[in-house]
Amino acid sequence: MPLVQLPRTKTVFTHRPYSPGVIDSSFELVKGQAGPSGWILLSGESTHPLLLFILQNNPYAAAQVLGNQFKTLNLREYFQILASQSQPQLTLLAANPILFKCLLVMTQKFPTTAGTTDLVNIESLLQQIKSSGKEVMVCLRRAEAINLFYFMKGNLQEAFFADPDSLSKDSSIEDQFLEYAYGGKPSAPVTVQAYYDVQVKPVEDSDLAWQEWSGGIVEYFLRPRPELVFLAGGESVEKKVITKSRFLIGRNQECDLAINDTIASREHAIIRETMGRFVLEDLKSRNGTLVNGKKTSSATLADGDEIRIGDCRIMFVEKSQEPSKKQKADLEKLDTTVMRLDDALLAEAAAALSSSGGKPGKPVVLELEAVGGNSVGTHYPLKDKTVIGRTKTDINTNDAKTSRHHAAIERREDGYYFIDLKSTNGSFINDREVRTQRLVAGDLIKIGDSSFKVIEVNP
Repeated sequence: MPLVQLPRTKTVFTHRPYSPGVIDSSFELVKGQAGPSGWILLSGESTHPLLLFILQNNPYAAAQVLGNQFKTLNLREYFQILASQSQPQLTLLAANPILFKCLLVMTQKFPTTAGTTDLVNIESLLQQIKSSGKEVMVCLRRAEAINLFYFMKGNLQEAFFADPDSLSKDSSIEDQFLEYAYGGKPSAPVTVQAYYDVQVKPVEDSDLAWQEWSGGIVEYFLRPRPELVFLAGGESVEKKVITKSRFLIGRNQECDLAINDTIASREHAIIRETMGRFVLEDLKSRNGTLVNGKKTSSATLADGDEIRIGDCRIMFVEKSQEPSKKQKADLEKLDTTVMRLDDALLAEAAAALSSSGGKPGKPVVLELEAVGGNSVGTHYPLKDKTVIGRTKTDINTNDAKTSRHHAAIERREDGYYFIDLKSTNGSFINDREVRTQRLVAGDLIKIGDSSFKVIEVNP
């Protein structure tokens, strides 16, 4: 699979033996870089390689190549498969943002149109895309060579050829598209896949608090996740794995754990993961929350604790899992390998990024300026945690389309992060719906009828 041959992709390092330390080093390497916003860690065995998509220093999505298909993985599945493989190699690529999105579309979506060029009329397909005026992605595949084409408002904007040197240099992008499409042979026809749905999203467990775990990202995602076990008559009747760093419990069916009990509030309580521990917080519910029979507003949960909301009894189960003998031996062996960035890797990365203008990031201070809604022109400095909503919050929108506690902005070591708090109408950054995203100057946040521009404040 010739991902490393695609244009506008910089190879930062390649053929590095897998170890948890090298994975951690990869995230340290991309942290704060001002160059490409998208990174791809290509890893695993050559026959079934794994792809980890990294966006703004956070794991965003993952997939595995199986033959000519992609299988979408969550992050825990990705790290489990990687750890189980025999001596996998790692390659880190700095990706053009549009190429990054095109590859994500292939891993997350099914094509609207698919077939070979002897079945699909290419010129009719191009005319259909132009007439639609939509954002569309097309993949032309010959054998294992993947070529990607990005259309914006029906116009072909970007082309990513696996072998650009084989095409006419002076022709337009559209002519190159047609030249490649009609260049197939009867024994090796060109496969066409057109994607009209190009809205990508992070995997469910991408917002977990892995950066707070001292053991590193690999150890974090290999740890078993705690469970909530419903109890009835002393027996467990249902289990729910806590797959998020903010796990909402309540009567609302959109909660992560929906409780069918009229005594429960719509948003009754939340379990937050902090520094590897799980803290239950009552959200000022009408009838309160009990932990081990005692009413509480906040409690750090331990294995076996019983949570009671109305007539509903829930046990918190935090499993401990001993690694197998093979895993222990592998970890002991891997822990003796490179566990941090060495000078050679830094030099290699600097050389790879220099041509794309990558520079070390600087600590920045951000604030919000209201550019739409009820408080246009108002500037809001950002604290360590700033809550936005229509009630008693740090930024009050006075907007009926905004939830009471709609979103929060948290300051972390590598910048400010916008977090949607399970709002009713969603949150949008640069016209794209998001759950969690690192903010940069110039971003436009829209919630309800209120809009805020992210501004960098000179220190």
